Amino acid sequence: METIGFIGAGNMACALGGGIARATESSSSFEVIASDPSPDARKRFTEEVGGATCDSVTELARRADVVILAVKPQILPNLLPEISAANHRDSLIVSIAAGIPLAFMQAGLGASARIIRAMPNTPALIRRGMTVLVPGTAATPEDLALTGRLFATAGRVLTHEDESVLDAVTAVSGSGPGFFFAYAEAMIAAGIRAGLSREMTEVLVQETLAGSAELWRSSGQPAGALREQVTSPGGTTEAGLAALDDEGLAAAADAAVAAATARSRQLSGN
Repeated sequence: METIGFIGAGNMACALGGGIARATESSSSFEVIASDPSPDARKRFTEEVGGATCDSVTELARRADVVILAVKPQILPNLLPEISAANHRDSLIVSIAAGIPLAFMQAGLGASARIIRAMPNTPALIRRGMTVLVPGTAATPEDLALTGRLFATAGRVLTHEDESVLDAVTAVSGSGPGFFFAYAEAMIAAGIRAGLSREMTEVLVQETLAGSAELWRSSGQPAGALREQVTSPGGTTEAGLAALDDEGLAAAADAAVAAATARSRQLSGN
């Protein structure tokens, strides 16, 4: 049995840890543990995930076969020396800290450290996440496969060899939920102005977004083809899409992704 240790016991650690724990129920493949300076966070992790906790990063790094760095990016640089000093077992290191490049972590943990960067998103909290993995130079194919298995417990996983794509990945899928929620807010406000109650409009928007996404997933068709199917000549959808085009929806989406990508590059020093 391999031990999966989370440094940081917040929302993402609980989501991933819970998924791993459930996958382990039938196979006994993994033990899940976490460390966090907050007693409340450790208590929540134990209650939600069922894993053991400790308040020492050193203890966790010594025990874990895979160390998942689930902390805020600004905290990570101060943790690397402590992890490096304690990691006598050559544990696999997986970082979900946005904006911290592999080269920085490699410098802090040593040239031989096996490191993988992962960029998940918040739907992982309900096991519908999207994660992209990029391996460091010392990580093995077996390391990448194991990490893929772990993150697959919280949703879909893609891998890529080029770390530079993570800035755009961060913009599209990492920040993407925020963009969709902003559009949902705008749709709700528009529905209310059109005469619907807030309660009714929220249900309509939630179910329409969820149903449209599921239709897209299950149909195997491009989004454009599905848009055309629902757009009757001279109908309401055509009128609404024309208004969206006039107001610059495509340009706004492009600007949002470009701005988020640029900010991610700034944070990572690229």
